[in-house]
Amino acid sequence: MANRIPTAKITLTYPLYSCAFDPTDSSLIVAGGGGPGRNGIGNKVTVLDTSDPVELSQIAELELSPNEDNVTSLAVGPRKDKNLTVFAGVNSSDKDIKKGKNEHFRVFGINHPGRAAKTSGVRVSEIARDALFLHKDASTYQRLLRLSHPYENSAQLGAAASGFSKQPEIALFDVPCAGGGRWKSRGTLEIPTEAMDLDVVQTGPDTYQLAYCDDHEIFTVEVSKNEISEPKCVYTITPDEGATAKASFKSLRYLTSGFLITVVNKPKHQGVALHGFRLPAKSQENARLAIQARLPKGVSRATGLAVRNLSPASSPSDKHGETQFVVAVAGNDSSISLFTLEHKSAATVDLLADLAPFQVLKGVHPSNITGLSFSTFTPPKSASKTPELSVKLASVAVGFTTVVHSIPLKKHVDKSKQERKGGPPRQSRYVVALKSQGESPVTVITLLTIVVLILALVGQTFLEAKEIGKPVLGVRPYLPTSWTKPFRNVPAINQKTVKDLLSEANVHHSQPLVIRHGDTQGTDSEELPPLHVGIHDEEVHGPATSWEDLDPKEQHLWKERLKRTGHWVESMGENIFQGVLFGEIGGAIGNIVGEAL
Repeated sequence: MANRIPTAKITLTYPLYSCAFDPTDSSLIVAGGGGPGRNGIGNKVTVLDTSDPVELSQIAELELSPNEDNVTSLAVGPRKDKNLTVFAGVNSSDKDIKKGKNEHFRVFGINHPGRAAKTSGVRVSEIARDALFLHKDASTYQRLLRLSHPYENSAQLGAAASGFSKQPEIALFDVPCAGGGRWKSRGTLEIPTEAMDLDVVQTGPDTYQLAYCDDHEIFTVEVSKNEISEPKCVYTITPDEGATAKASFKSLRYLTSGFLITVVNKPKHQGVALHGFRLPAKSQENARLAIQARLPKGVSRATGLAVRNLSPASSPSDKHGETQFVVAVAGNDSSISLFTLEHKSAATVDLLADLAPFQVLKGVHPSNITGLSFSTFTPPKSASKTPELSVKLASVAVGFTTVVHSIPLKKHVDKSKQERKGGPPRQSRYVVALKSQGESPVTVITLLTIVVLILALVGQTFLEAKEIGKPVLGVRPYLPTSWTKPFRNVPAINQKTVKDLLSEANVHHSQPLVIRHGDTQGTDSEELPPLHVGIHDEEVHGPATSWEDLDPKEQHLWKERLKRTGHWVESMGENIFQGVLFGEIGGAIGNIVGEAL
């Protein structure tokens, strides 16, 4: 398949800040606006049809009050019959806010009569508004909004976080599976620092977990039917060794109930990293870094994150098993970096592996990217007559543009799980059809093979040089003589150097010092006798000659003898021998030294 991602683009009449797909349809909801004032730019919610991979079309739009704020956050809820629920954040008018009334939490309904009515009959309307936050700061707005993944016959948990508030909050609310715009507040969490991002995951039939991050820490909150726990810090960023500035979190998303993926901006605009974390299984544990990757060097800051599981579980209690995630990160250069990430299961252990880039979409928008969203992908029940499959990635920008990329998918059969005779067929799933940089291990395997072969050749050459084992390469006749000498027992080089010995002797003696061989009694015939450094007694020890008067051959033998026992190395130089006497090297000792040359 060609390394190509079909692209569709549309330019609307207002700046865009949020986008989300209908989980049951190809519709995309985008929203934003110019805010309150007479700038002539409206505040709107627009429904786009994305079924054509190279063309986007507008099918419905709702213009909001010009006196109120623009739409700052968006999340798509459940569908009931032909009605889709959309939750959003829209601040009330300045007049109402001054009165202490800010109904920032909005609920919209999208009535979609059917697929045949692409451009007519679709209506968007506001069906509810309320205030979730307790504090009434005039500058507060609903900055973040997320819903847990939808499961059939299961309620969702929603979370909204405030921005610019003197007392930051996260509000929780229930979204019944019946849809119809119904919701119920679950209360609020007061947090010390504004949340940079948040996400929600369902962990059981009636249990959920909220995760949020500020600049440097990740927190989790357990939510059950009757209780909401206090936030627990599970990870803290620390400065790199030798540095004072810390990296900072920008975004986070749940992969599963056991793993989070985060976007981390390096300090001083030094780049962006993706970090995957294994969440703690026990209350006393912290999250652990499980996998990481870097974005291209041209991206100095990230502005958004989106994640999609290509083989989603059918219920929150099901294991995810072998599945691939596709990850998108928006950069400050209006690029989108695309990655694949594998989730693997081995016995009772789940792992993250192969976080690898497969494409960088450059210059996607003429202005900053403000929102990213993947469409829902549900694997087809039958592979017969299935059209070309894809997962769609929507991005919106402050410059009025919406772009949708259709990332092609392919069926993948796990070859590591061989089909047994009479057993179940090998499992199949869907993965990104474009090859990632980490998908093929050929380069790594080739390099490892070359290294192993080189080590094997070196080892075999060494064995043949010393006549150990049977010859295979037959290289011994061509090797230098010094390589083929048999092993000798050489004393361990843990002794003092000649320089140390001479210094110690000088402390006790003012007479000329001599270096000579000690008593040979008790030594092996092929071992050098011990070294003696001290004053010279010619009647006892025999004649000795100064270093300067030794002939070159004797100097060479003495240096080799001292090197073999670890007393001298070339870097010490010969100056330490000036004025020192040397005893004779006898024939036997000379032979032992000479054989090693």
